[in-house]
Amino acid sequence: MAPNTLADVQVRAPQPKGRPKAGPSQLQGIAVATLAYAAGPVAREIPGASGTSSLKPGEFVRTGDRIRTGAESVARLAFPWMSVTASPSTMIHIPSEIILSVVFDEGRAEVAAEGGDILKIRAAEAEVRGAGRVVVRRDAQRQALVVTAREGTFRVEGGGKAVVLLAGEGTIVRQGSPPEPATRLPPAPSELHPGKDPVYVVRGEPARLTWQQAGATHHLEVLPLDSSDVLLERDVGTGPEQMSIPWLGTFRWRVAARDAVGLESLPSADGLICVVEK
Repeated sequence: MAPNTLADVQVRAPQPKGRPKAGPSQLQGIAVATLAYAAGPVAREIPGASGTSSLKPGEFVRTGDRIRTGAESVARLAFPWMSVTASPSTMIHIPSEIILSVVFDEGRAEVAAEGGDILKIRAAEAEVRGAGRVVVRRDAQRQALVVTAREGTFRVEGGGKAVVLLAGEGTIVRQGSPPEPATRLPPAPSELHPGKDPVYVVRGEPARLTWQQAGATHHLEVLPLDSSDVLLERDVGTGPEQMSIPWLGTFRWRVAARDAVGLESLPSADGLICVVEK
């Protein structure tokens, strides 16, 4: 593992009293999470095994596993205390260590944690602590960590300094530098179409999505009506975009803007798409 190229979501696992500390070989292969949802292919690499295998929803994710989402895939790992939703083209690694970590060395992830201050994200650039919902995006080429607080409060610490992010604020941490001051996120896109009045599309046909441009690039998400769990997502340009939803029913869609330095806005208001049979 190369610490200067990895980011990780980390919590401290309680250790039983009176037992010797476990070594890496004893910790490898322990089930710590479940692949609760996947859209598109999700590959798993197991230490000591050649090549990769396909990881399916419902299967355990174990210490030592390295997981990669495809270019259009979404994967959600469910832990007892939090969930990690990996965006397309994201690599996640769970090291075989006493400190249980979910490490991603490239891509984007949204982490949701309930309760107290149990969420910790570490990268070469900074450490992040807090509770709520946070989006972390690491650009390995630029060696920069972008942190967006969607809900809750987070403390970002690096280079001997720290900033506190409230919901709707973000920061950028570049390797070797302290976090930039907390900044209000760029405005969310508006004037979505379809909006509150749903557009009906036949299953298999794409829906045309438009919005009032708010950034140079955007992040598009599709969600169910009754849940905040993302079903489909991808980075896009300024639009319009076409999105095919493979399931029947009514779905929400929303879009976030990214400014020139990479900060991601809060999501826009929801639009509605209803997918019907022919």
